[in-house]
Amino acid sequence: MDIQGKKKADFCFVNGRVVNVYSGEILPHNAAVTGSQIIYVGPSKDYIGPKTSVIDARGDYILPGFFDAHGHADLFYNPVAYANDMVNRGTAGMFNDGHDLANVLGAEPYLEVMSILYNSHLSFYTGFPAAAPPYPGVEGDELWSADDIKSALEFENVLSLSEVTPYIRVLEGDQRLAERFALARKMGKLIEGHTTGANPEKLNSLALAGVTSCHESLNATDVLERIRLGYYVMLRHGSIRQDLPHLVKAVDKLQDYDTSRLMLVSDGIFADHLISRGNMDWVVKEAIAHGIAPIRAIQMATINPARYFRLDHRLGGISAGRLAHLLIVSDLEEPTPRLVMAGGTVVSKNGEPQAPPIELPTPNPDYRPFNISRLDPQAFRIEQQAPESQIPVIRVIDQTVTDIEMIRMPVLQGLYRPGDGTLAAALISRDGEKIGRGFVKGFCSNLGGIASTVAHETHGLLVLGQNEADMALAANHALELRGGVVLADGGEIRASIPLPLGGICSLDTIPSLAVQITTMNSLLKEYGCNLPYPLWTLVFLTFTSILRLRLTFKGVYDVKDGLIVFPQPS
Repeated sequence: MDIQGKKKADFCFVNGRVVNVYSGEILPHNAAVTGSQIIYVGPSKDYIGPKTSVIDARGDYILPGFFDAHGHADLFYNPVAYANDMVNRGTAGMFNDGHDLANVLGAEPYLEVMSILYNSHLSFYTGFPAAAPPYPGVEGDELWSADDIKSALEFENVLSLSEVTPYIRVLEGDQRLAERFALARKMGKLIEGHTTGANPEKLNSLALAGVTSCHESLNATDVLERIRLGYYVMLRHGSIRQDLPHLVKAVDKLQDYDTSRLMLVSDGIFADHLISRGNMDWVVKEAIAHGIAPIRAIQMATINPARYFRLDHRLGGISAGRLAHLLIVSDLEEPTPRLVMAGGTVVSKNGEPQAPPIELPTPNPDYRPFNISRLDPQAFRIEQQAPESQIPVIRVIDQTVTDIEMIRMPVLQGLYRPGDGTLAAALISRDGEKIGRGFVKGFCSNLGGIASTVAHETHGLLVLGQNEADMALAANHALELRGGVVLADGGEIRASIPLPLGGICSLDTIPSLAVQITTMNSLLKEYGCNLPYPLWTLVFLTFTSILRLRLTFKGVYDVKDGLIVFPQPS
């Protein structure tokens, strides 16, 4: 391009107020775009030629496209469907943590999907798991080999290792993780942390090991402790947790000094919430509503994550040479854009798509297919472990946390008979060779059977219920769908969510999937579930990186003590 500026632009934004995230100013500037790049920002209109499309901002604000520094593009929806939806609300880029879909597809198919998005008009980057599963001793063999990881690290769109949930292994000097950390850092990649509950001593050790960020701060003290130790800290506000009310005090304390290491992230937004709330536009809105100054909040969702991921030469701000991710917003406190440009393409006006959607190719055969024979009710019977004894039960506390409760379970003919709000539970590995059993209380007071092939992070077949026939019916139907969530009661299928991509992702659009999810959550509440989002609690019952009891292929695992507590030793 002629650096003297004689070449005319493809697009020129005029009559707008540019939010300059570098200086913190709002300036009456124009922005010219050629191809996928911004070529000029300033007062001049000399870049307008006879073929230039002039976009009149009519006095509104021009913002850089939002960037979600820690999202999950595989929360029942598939990454391509999510990408097509998120950009309409102004999220032009993201780092997809990606460990779940990466686990079920494996290296090559997963990176193929990510490459489709990376080569689109979006800035779509990804990580992949260093620890899959988190605790192989109770969750089975490693799903990504050392060769897989080495190969994946060579991809330009791979920026980091995904959040390392089993940080206890790092603290204990796990050699396999140490080798993978060292390789990632040698190849210039970052390491995402998941340091819930870590004190400053442990945080020091994790920083020494190479962890660069954390999105698990639950209060202002957590934020400050991590900032002081050089972490990049992600302030989470999404479907899984809304932590901003507890974190803004840290922003208040730091705002006179340096907030450049703070980022706003979603940590994932469910399909129905994408429709009712929005994407990063909602997260920024919530940050402002909780007291963060508008420009600072915008910086935390644009230039700050770009700097963290070493992408600020490409995105995060409105400047010549950057990708043309541009939004027109009428109100900084309600930053849902009326126009979105991504990579030099106008993709949305007033929330309506203006460009063809990115297409997901026909999925490859499952990397880890379900090879489970048809199940009969007997598979879900749990034999009495010891006469007249109490047994440890997974007690649901809230949407993600569980605890231990000792219960004297009724027994009939040598079999435990769950009732009074207690459900039998089974987790079956995809090859059908391993099955862990236990009981859950506090999910639904009465339920025939529900089966899910989404079961973080190993994604076996998870089945809960009080009626063995309904449990078998739900499980077999989920397998027939090649993955999904199925609720059965009284010998009938009441609802299902087909998830054929890897057994964890839908091939439907976001609106269609949202209806299915809403239906399933509503039905679970009819069966006595009082949780805010029952479906998420269900699929987190196997997630071994949150306290306290979780179901694994070896039985009920106590995360706090690192022990299998049911079945009890013979």
